Amino acid sequence: MFIVALAAVVNGLGIVRIVGGLGEFIRKRESLDVTFYWVHSALVLFQLLVHILLWWSFIGLREVDSINFLQYGFLLIGPVLLFLATSLLIPDFTDDTVDLRAAYWRSCNSYYTILLVFWPWVISIWPVFGYPLAPTWKFAACWMAMMAVLRFTRNEKVHGLLVSAVWLMIIAFIGIYAMQLGGVANLMME
Repeated sequence: MFIVALAAVVNGLGIVRIVGGLGEFIRKRESLDVTFYWVHSALVLFQLLVHILLWWSFIGLREVDSINFLQYGFLLIGPVLLFLATSLLIPDFTDDTVDLRAAYWRSCNSYYTILLVFWPWVISIWPVFGYPLAPTWKFAACWMAMMAVLRFTRNEKVHGLLVSAVWLMIIAFIGIYAMQLGGVANLMME
């Protein structure tokens, strides 16, 4: 079914935003003075993985027999939120100086607020299509809790610790649920 085509395109725009930002950086690297910040870089890579995993999980929705307009609208919310969050993380390379630490702290409240809406969407997407909660809901709930803490604290050590935890969790998530195309969907359809 082609029900996920638009959602996949919007999701793909997030990947294009990340890769385009990297291309812009490479193109201008000789003239740019960049101050790197590992937390920012780790989150950009995390966003890339989440975009890929979202597409990876959309494959499973091809099994859905019918869909109404409200379900379709709900389906589109997730990729749109993820794209918006990604857009906040990728800086513009219009100046000769880019401070990724400053860019991170400027955008982190909005970024984490969007992800506080995204993770409940992840939890509820399967029930919206008539299935029980996916077994991955616990991961999404943990990510949501971490995003809430990150949204409401400005402590750099907490940000560093929780972004590291986010990475440990995504590695575990991939190992448990995402090694096969549509792995979660396959579990849901059994």
